[in-house]
Amino acid sequence: MNKSVTQKMDEMLEVFNSLPNCKIETNAEGKILIASNKPVPWSGSLEKQDAELMHKIGSITPHKAALGLYIDFPHNLLDVDQVEDIINPEGTLMYYPPGSKAPTVKSWWRFRSDEKFDSIHLVLRKIELDMYDFKREDWIQLMEEITGVHQ
Repeated sequence: MNKSVTQKMDEMLEVFNSLPNCKIETNAEGKILIASNKPVPWSGSLEKQDAELMHKIGSITPHKAALGLYIDFPHNLLDVDQVEDIINPEGTLMYYPPGSKAPTVKSWWRFRSDEKFDSIHLVLRKIELDMYDFKREDWIQLMEEITGVHQ
């Protein structure tokens, strides 16, 4: 991991660690999970009934030169228009709809919606990663709203 990825991951972890309705865990494979204290509302629909998945809200994935966030929330809690200005405040991230192939060298995001739960997937690289502010009030409020449904 480069210095920028480490710094921004620490910023993101600080935000999630400050939220009351989630905790950061590292699983046996070293993956960083965002977990709720209670099973997620859609846990009954999960095929593999293990404690990790039942409490998993999302994950933070550092790469050599990129940082990814994948976070789930109840269906119809938010819509793509509500999150776009917060996730992509500068308008510099490409949007790739679900099912489309995302690039491996550019920053991007997507909003996936299905009948059980919805998700935001964000991958930041290079300049976008360096410029992204995870401590913006609107970004923290969005993450608090997403994690708050798991009270």
